[in-house]
Amino acid sequence: LRTPLTTMQGYLETLLLKKAELSAEEQRQYLETALHHSQHLARLVEELFELARLDSCESVVYSEPFSIGELVQDVTQTFLLRAEQKSIQLDASLNPETPLIYGDIAMMQRVLENLLENGLRHTPDGGRINVSVDVDSGHVFVQISDTGCGIPEKDVPRIFERFYQQDINRTDRNSSGSGLGLAIVKRILELHGSAIKVRSEINKGTTFSFQMDAKPTV
Repeated sequence: LRTPLTTMQGYLETLLLKKAELSAEEQRQYLETALHHSQHLARLVEELFELARLDSCESVVYSEPFSIGELVQDVTQTFLLRAEQKSIQLDASLNPETPLIYGDIAMMQRVLENLLENGLRHTPDGGRINVSVDVDSGHVFVQISDTGCGIPEKDVPRIFERFYQQDINRTDRNSSGSGLGLAIVKRILELHGSAIKVRSEINKGTTFSFQMDAKPTV
């Protein structure tokens, strides 16, 4: 919380003290920077509250049958424009025979959104992200693969820690990741009796995957 708050305060104070010395364009840049950090702070606070809710006994999973394939299509559609802006190819590969799964559809939407956010943040322009849904022996498998920077082997066990950020390999330097997105993914899947897995190779990409049962588990 201190980092964006201190930065925002510094730019606003400078703007007040040196307004007469700054051109209109410089003033605009200072305000845009302060706004950027304000938005980052708001997202961080929102995610902190979200994790607190997920950790508390008040967190309830409203389990119901739904089509994970349809949810993947809907979520993927919302990210298409951002992917196009970075010239990233975003695809969804869906097995039409995938059965309905049981879970909290709002929570599972959050899982997909966070994983796609992570993929876009770490995939360079011209790369590719693929979301696939398949089924085997009653289990539904969801996989999100990207052609991004990859994760060093030593960092893999830590990426689901809260506030952990892999700055050295960050592709999108202008992003405002909080280090909470993957922690939220992990916690939601735990509440569904599932687990997130990751495979990664430096400069080749990363794949996150999890499985859900086609029957009630929560």
